[in-house]
Amino acid sequence: MKYLALIILCLFLFASPLLAGETLDSICAVVDDEIILESEVAYGVSSLLFERGQRTEVSPEQTAELRRQVIKSYIIQKILLAKAAEDTLVVEDRVVSKELERRLASLVQQAGSEEKLIVYFGRAMPQIKRDLRKAVYEGLLIDKVRRQLFGAVYVSRQDVLNFFTEHQTELPTLPEQVELSHILLEVKVSEAARDSAYRKIEHILHLLQSGVDFDSLARVVSEDPSAEQGGRLGMTTRGDLVPEFEEAAYTLEPETISDIVQTRFGYHIIRLLERQGERIACQHILVKMAPTRPDWDATHQQAGELLEQLKNSADFGALARQYSTDKNSRDKEGRLETMNTDDLPTAFRQAIDDTPQGGLTEPFETEFGVHLVRVDRRRPQRPLNINADYSTLEQYAVNFKREDTLQQWVRKQVDNHYIYPPMNW
Repeated sequence: MKYLALIILCLFLFASPLLAGETLDSICAVVDDEIILESEVAYGVSSLLFERGQRTEVSPEQTAELRRQVIKSYIIQKILLAKAAEDTLVVEDRVVSKELERRLASLVQQAGSEEKLIVYFGRAMPQIKRDLRKAVYEGLLIDKVRRQLFGAVYVSRQDVLNFFTEHQTELPTLPEQVELSHILLEVKVSEAARDSAYRKIEHILHLLQSGVDFDSLARVVSEDPSAEQGGRLGMTTRGDLVPEFEEAAYTLEPETISDIVQTRFGYHIIRLLERQGERIACQHILVKMAPTRPDWDATHQQAGELLEQLKNSADFGALARQYSTDKNSRDKEGRLETMNTDDLPTAFRQAIDDTPQGGLTEPFETEFGVHLVRVDRRRPQRPLNINADYSTLEQYAVNFKREDTLQQWVRKQVDNHYIYPPMNW
């Protein structure tokens, strides 16, 4: 199983350049004219520990072994990318863009919101997109190389049985899973809340027009994660920013500020710092149009009314189609993807904790609104079974065979590349 673990690590680590930052640091490995930085390896090790749930102190011997695995994974990446260049493989922009949006949506979901993702990475969303785009492009290139070299791998039923027998003790236990349906009620911002936000942004605009320093004021009053940087968003290109913001920003002259601009995030005042053709650098102050407590209470009241209807045998799917504001699940009668219980957002996990199969939760809040959840099915934790989980085991066996083939191919390739430090393949 070590080969399978190694390639999973290899593909997982493609996210690391996003967090490695731009600080110059030491070089810990070289493949031809490509370098691997110490910061990338350190992030890879910490990510592995996080994924494995090892948050406690790790011995020097364990750390050294993890570093070796991470470096080896990066070297495999570089060799596969060299093969892609040799075969002049490319990935179309539309394919990259589609995968980028999927990855971003997944990251936002994991973080809890776009704003939390921005805080986590410490970068504006346009910068996150640009950094992630390179990683996505390279990942898709590697997928092409892998399909080209190893895509036709086939396993027989006997291969699957042998794989299960030989690796049964190494296979993961299936965690507890739940199938849920939900109705999400978005909390609408009342006119009173909108008026309050507008009065605040008007006051800020007056201060700026009176000569107050933009940077200093942004750090104090802006409700955007960029506030710590004085509202600076870095250099962006057309399409990086939401349309209303971009339309206003591109009409400004350097060192001038906009009037009040409304977007889905709230009210902005924008200052253009620099323009280079179709690229601009700007900063902004944001005042959100946030729902007030009475707005949340009104939504809770609506959720309570729906709960009473459900307790009186109303059809959950029909109510989800009519009232839910979750576009992804609404047309599926509120059904969500089957998930591991431990992977659920904290609010969901706490809400369903004592809810039996077929039961309904009380209304609860997340940053997306107020939820009603039905627990459709619980699947307890259990080991993999050759009969019940044959298709899963078949995929494990295919992956294992592919990665064994990959390792054999890599061993033949290493003599064609300059690799430092030398590795035991």
